[in-house]
Amino acid sequence: MIILHPSIALAMKVALLSITDVPASNGISPENTLHLRHHHSQHSSKSYQHEDMGRGGQSNSNNFDFYVYSMTYQPEFCRENNEKFVGCKRPDEYWEKQLTIHGLWPQRLDGTWPSTCTSEPLDTSKFYLSPDNTSILPDMEQKWPNVKAAANSGDHSEFWAHEWSKHGTCSGLMQFDYFHSALGLLLDTPAVVREGYGTTVDKKTLLQGYGGDNMAALVCKSGYLSEVRACFEKNEDGTPGERMECPEKVLSESSCSDQVYIASFGMAAADVQ
Repeated sequence: MIILHPSIALAMKVALLSITDVPASNGISPENTLHLRHHHSQHSSKSYQHEDMGRGGQSNSNNFDFYVYSMTYQPEFCRENNEKFVGCKRPDEYWEKQLTIHGLWPQRLDGTWPSTCTSEPLDTSKFYLSPDNTSILPDMEQKWPNVKAAANSGDHSEFWAHEWSKHGTCSGLMQFDYFHSALGLLLDTPAVVREGYGTTVDKKTLLQGYGGDNMAALVCKSGYLSEVRACFEKNEDGTPGERMECPEKVLSESSCSDQVYIASFGMAAADVQ
């Protein structure tokens, strides 16, 4: 019988364990590959208003480096879906000229991102935790809407529950702090979008309206502006901090051509030439 020195035995054990857990050749499993491989479409057949189009590399580890802040242009979502939702037929006036919130997403510098870190469900009663005991619910319905529901209907929470479960639970923040922080980050929609309602605009001018080439990723669907993604630092307490230049892995999610169509409510996808 051969008795191995303890240090040799330990090394052999580690080697055997590593053999049983060999990663893919690129270090990332196929389902975690960045960009356009995780979700087939921003507007899938699932029950949520939006999916995180073009994003991949998810895991349930909640460490992250910064936030991606995604804003949606609701007229484009309605155009793409042939105006079939009640919120498209009777939209809030605010949605016509202002991008609204899609989500606040913890992100890592390597292009991966944590997902569904706890099983804590959304509790909208926690929206009343502001110092003056007022609710953030009215702001949520206007600035973070689900256009599958009517404006001011109180039926928007399914979308928020999805975003909280998938992204908010990885922020390390309480629900009120997560949603309240996201509301405070909403960027003013530049004049080039507001004044270009229903027309085309120059992509360079649009990027300048959001701070410059490295400050935002512009996501288009069939040539129409669909989303704008900005980046924010992560403070020590986990809250979003100052706006920052987006890393290349985020900028690579841009998909707009030099001329960008700005949709309007009432413009159905079937009418696009």
